[in-house]
Amino acid sequence: MVEVIKIGNKTLVMDGKILSLFRKGSLLRQMYYGGYEDFDGANGGVWKKYINIPIKTVPLEYAQYRIEIDDTNVSVYNVEGTLKAQSSIASEFWSLVRSDGFDIRAFDHLFRQLYFWVEEFDYTNKKAKIWVRLPENSKELNIAFGNEKAYKSEYCNGDKVFEFFDDFEETELDTNKWTPNFVNTVSYEIVDSNLRIKDATKSDGTYWIYNNTDTGSQIKANFTPLDKMIIEWKQKMETETSESQMGEVGLGLCKDNKTIEVFLSEFDGSGAKIVYRIGYDIINGQSKTQYVDINADTYYILRIIKDGNNYKLEAYDLQGNVVYPDITGSSLVVINYMAICVGAYGGYPFAPMQIDWVRVLKFADPTTFDTPRILEF
Repeated sequence: MVEVIKIGNKTLVMDGKILSLFRKGSLLRQMYYGGYEDFDGANGGVWKKYINIPIKTVPLEYAQYRIEIDDTNVSVYNVEGTLKAQSSIASEFWSLVRSDGFDIRAFDHLFRQLYFWVEEFDYTNKKAKIWVRLPENSKELNIAFGNEKAYKSEYCNGDKVFEFFDDFEETELDTNKWTPNFVNTVSYEIVDSNLRIKDATKSDGTYWIYNNTDTGSQIKANFTPLDKMIIEWKQKMETETSESQMGEVGLGLCKDNKTIEVFLSEFDGSGAKIVYRIGYDIINGQSKTQYVDINADTYYILRIIKDGNNYKLEAYDLQGNVVYPDITGSSLVVINYMAICVGAYGGYPFAPMQIDWVRVLKFADPTTFDTPRILEF
């Protein structure tokens, strides 16, 4: 039996367990008594509840936002890490979400599914980080949960969320995303979903990331840098040995085969370090170099914020603590590409480095949010 109720300029249609709200013939919202069942991977189950994050300023452009859920709070952050909204409603999420997080779905005010990527999901310790690509003209940002039968969503896709993304889940390097070009003994492999850069033997002599005669060792990203963007990656330097004393490996923004305009790396001259370089040119020297000691065999998050010709370089541990104060600078040259760069000197190979993932974010924040809340379908 279908019931139709007129409420001003809106029409409420009840058809079985489906409740639909229309305005002038356009569907505004659809709800299911007893749960929602039309997201992908339902597997015969239904979603019971969702985190509703109302939007106060409707975005006129798409952007990426991060939702963090701990044992108490649901928090929304922009790409820079600025808190946009927060509410102490996390207990309901953890009481219903699957232990593997496979029932997580993102959707807008019209129940259209959104692309998302789960950076972290720790059911035992109640910690989750979920990135969502929010389209322009969205009026809500919602996170569904509570379907114990659900399969993992096809919308959980970092390639669709970020401007550039690789978490090295394949057994081989994706040459659609990267173009390797190594010299001397430098090589790479995929190990446990990490890109591992290694130098298996002593080099014959000094060579650098870029030199005066040859294209240096690098894995060039098949991606055109944006004028405004944030590059982030998760990496660790392995424990040094007596055969790995002098070398650098990291991710940089490059002009050509001789000039690195912005470079962050781990360095193992007298111990593992993070090195910051701005305006590095093997011929003319560098405009700024700073470094800080770190722990080997430990992951860190490194990031470059590019806003036109201005840069900010940052590094964090996995708890979110700043490893080194922000370093800022201005561009000296035009940036043409992004690459994982490798260098060694003194006749020694460098200690291997592993990169867990790389992502590029659009440097934009067009939305303001209201207080998150939990709603039932």
